[in-house]
Amino acid sequence: MIVEKSDNHESDATKENETAAEIEEETIEEVPEETPEEVVEESEAMTDEQLSKADKIIASVSDAVVDAVDSKKLFRMHCAICHGFKGNQMINGAKDLTKSKISLTESVAQVYHGKGLMTPYNNILSEAEIVALAKYTETLRKKK
Repeated sequence: MIVEKSDNHESDATKENETAAEIEEETIEEVPEETPEEVVEESEAMTDEQLSKADKIIASVSDAVVDAVDSKKLFRMHCAICHGFKGNQMINGAKDLTKSKISLTESVAQVYHGKGLMTPYNNILSEAEIVALAKYTETLRKKK
């Protein structure tokens, strides 16, 4: 049996590699990148309904009841896993609470309803605990 070798033909493996590379180049699509401002605007906003509910929660609990809650302990149990003990850990997309500028109403709304990957705590904590926790997060903010 005689096998002829031709210099004009490439190996099948080489042809397959080139074909795969050509297909890959053709299928890559340009995806426009979002600017950080666009991402923040979309993810930061709580609805009017959520903010209204938060205002009602804040009004419904007395200062004495809120003050009786061990908010630091609640924060360590429920929030520190992502936010860290000082509020600046930023795991799983958590915000840096030391730089937060949101109002108490917005904070209560986020804790109550959840946001992004954050768990909604409306069925986990009492309304007084939610308000106490939101107030505690304000103590983590850096003073200017």
